[in-house]
Amino acid sequence: MVRMRTGFFGFVKDIDAIARAGYDCIEMHVKEIMSLDDSSCVDTKKKIRDSGLTAEVFDNPLPLDKIIADPIFDMAFYTDYVKKAMGRIAELGARYVVYGNGKTRSASGSLELAKNDEMLARVCKAAEEHNITILLEPLASQICNRFLSVPEIFEYVNTMGFRNMKTLVDYRWFLAGGHSFRMLYDFADFIQHVHIDNPDLVFPTRKVPNSNDGHDYSALFSALKKICYKGIIAIEANTFDDFEGDMKKGLELFATHGIIPYKA
Repeated sequence: MVRMRTGFFGFVKDIDAIARAGYDCIEMHVKEIMSLDDSSCVDTKKKIRDSGLTAEVFDNPLPLDKIIADPIFDMAFYTDYVKKAMGRIAELGARYVVYGNGKTRSASGSLELAKNDEMLARVCKAAEEHNITILLEPLASQICNRFLSVPEIFEYVNTMGFRNMKTLVDYRWFLAGGHSFRMLYDFADFIQHVHIDNPDLVFPTRKVPNSNDGHDYSALFSALKKICYKGIIAIEANTFDDFEGDMKKGLELFATHGIIPYKA
């Protein structure tokens, strides 16, 4: 068996349940943390600490319903928003922020692209002040028109010179893009995080993967073990038959492929 840090997406209300299920980490949402008052943030920090989980990864530094290319997008307002967000999540233990935001970052034409690049530079700068790395997520063409593969993001990061930007692999979008698992070997040091759900279900439905859902996950797990992956593999689900039961089935799937949580 191989020990690998396991994570599960959740909200403040889910912290204790995710810990009880046996995961190592909770992956939370920047938007929820920004909705809390200062006292609630302090309480959340204590709740995470007492649960035994870590909260190293947060998602979406900008609200998903905002579009940077939109003429009414307020760069100054959201620069301040991101600065405050990075400070808050750093207090909770953040080391990474996943920048998915497919609609938010879509752009066409030089002016829209330049505006997106400027906002992303501001996100990176705000994160760097708290030793946080931005993970620019490769998505698929049906939900985004930019940053669709690990090699594309690797080239972008080198061109832009962002010091605190890496990437992740979301299993659903990886398959949707028709990518080869060779990519995981070629960019092993650049890939810092993994998301997984059952990719056979039509988006936006995302269910916890399990050994009886009809999908063969072996190629992914085999690749992660062969590259000695050291990051977190987090289950990203939003549809449940039985929240706590489904979480346990996710860990059972990992175990079937020889992967167990660090805390096991």
